[in-house]
Amino acid sequence: MKTLLALLVLPLLVAPRAHADEVPAFDRPGIGFSTRTLGKGVFAWEQGLPDASRDRSAGTTTTTWAAATLLRAGLSDTLELQLGADSWDQSRRHGSGGRVRESGGGDGSVALKWAPALSGERLSLALKAGATLPWGQAPLGGAGHDYDLGVTLAWAMPRDASLALYADRQWGEDGRGWLLSPSYGVALREDLGVYVEAGYGTDAQYMRAAGAGVTWMATPRLQLDVSFLRGLDARTTDWQGGVGLSLAFD
Repeated sequence: MKTLLALLVLPLLVAPRAHADEVPAFDRPGIGFSTRTLGKGVFAWEQGLPDASRDRSAGTTTTTWAAATLLRAGLSDTLELQLGADSWDQSRRHGSGGRVRESGGGDGSVALKWAPALSGERLSLALKAGATLPWGQAPLGGAGHDYDLGVTLAWAMPRDASLALYADRQWGEDGRGWLLSPSYGVALREDLGVYVEAGYGTDAQYMRAAGAGVTWMATPRLQLDVSFLRGLDARTTDWQGGVGLSLAFD
């Protein structure tokens, strides 16, 4: 696994990237997504290494790992195509009923993200419409077709800080639900940022959680991240989080 990852990353690190003077607008990490697109002809690979969750309920502890992959392609200065997949999933459950371990590939997704140019310098906006591709196998995938429409509004604040509000509406075979997430981020220095966030979801997107994360631009086009979410009630997964990388190239 480590050797394969190194072989994938090495050629991309040495590849040139368009708009090299700009910091890439990655969507990892966090509940929502950024209010910027990549730009025409720019591509990005965002990868969980992996992301994980742990929950204890009714005497059973469930731990999951997911190597979630997101590929993004800039179609124009304001529009991009996104293709996602849970390329590798693993779930472990243990409790009074014994131990169960399952692994395999999860579902995929496709989405279009649009970030229109606004007249104000401090306010930015992005919308994303997407659908799941249930090509995985149960119980880790293949649940059915779901659709969602999300929007992020962000306000630039003094001292390299920003405030954002993300909202998403989901519907489909897994049910309907809303998800809202406010977040606050600040740049500690040019290549290092931190943020805090909260998540409030209903029905199929039920969530009561809060968390934080750190992003580090290891190079002008490579970002590394660490993040976590803590569930705030019994229905929400106890812990979620992970580490990942995001890489931009052309």
